[in-house]
Amino acid sequence: MTVYDEKTDFKFNKSAVTLGKFDGLHLGHQELICEVVNESRENGYESVLFSFDTSRISSQPSITTRDERCYLAGKYGIDNVIFYPVNRDTMSMEPETFIREILYKKLGAKLIVTGIDFRFGKDRKGDIETLKKYSEEYGYEVRVKDNVMVDGEKVSSTAIKKYILDGNVSQAGKMLGLDFFYMGEIVKGNQIGRTIDSRTANLIPAEEKIIPKYGVYKSETVIDGVGYKSITNIGLSPTIRSESYVTVETHILNFDHNVYGKGIVVKLKNFIREERKFANIDELKRQILLDISQANL
Repeated sequence: MTVYDEKTDFKFNKSAVTLGKFDGLHLGHQELICEVVNESRENGYESVLFSFDTSRISSQPSITTRDERCYLAGKYGIDNVIFYPVNRDTMSMEPETFIREILYKKLGAKLIVTGIDFRFGKDRKGDIETLKKYSEEYGYEVRVKDNVMVDGEKVSSTAIKKYILDGNVSQAGKMLGLDFFYMGEIVKGNQIGRTIDSRTANLIPAEEKIIPKYGVYKSETVIDGVGYKSITNIGLSPTIRSESYVTVETHILNFDHNVYGKGIVVKLKNFIREERKFANIDELKRQILLDISQANL
């Protein structure tokens, strides 16, 4: 898979493209991706996930970082991911100009797949009807996917973020079609886990990554492609740290290998309890054992 951003140019002869922000790559996004990947394989097109990158103009946290988005896109079979910068210049582009200069000239789009609510171009004037209007002139087909519903609610990045902030990662996972996760490199922690027969793996979440309600979660930790049962504390670890920064601290059961510096994926399953400060380390250790028992691990 090839990744393009504001520093790298792109140009394709024939492609199947799906357009959007793609934060989270949830169930609705996955439908779009599946359509693009299948059509590309059948027709010899390049499959392209075209992500409008709003990081420069928005302070809102993301469900997935760029690296996590690429990780998932690769798993779903996309050939190319483009992070298209949303800035003053691109925001002033008229919808037809975007279609002509980007979709036609640079992407060589033969198939465009997007959701029913998609908007683009200056003042968000472009929509599905705009894409259809110019489809014959620029030689592409437009396919529109309807909203995906879960438990009677529309799947959206906004809804997923609300569930994550509330600590309801299980409902967020339903909408994502996968567990809400953190991906990063393991750093040294407090090493308490060694005393209770569970290796502690710690990572510092990316600045743009959304943080759920502070607390302890049942989790699965993936290292070197192998999944392990675990519990994860997300928060400030007030019992053992005076500094105020968020960590993702995971106790991995029946695991005692040296993993510092390795890549890790921590998948959150469900909320166990809120984070709290304990009187001493021994009290914290006892609570960790209770958390493991409550998680039925």
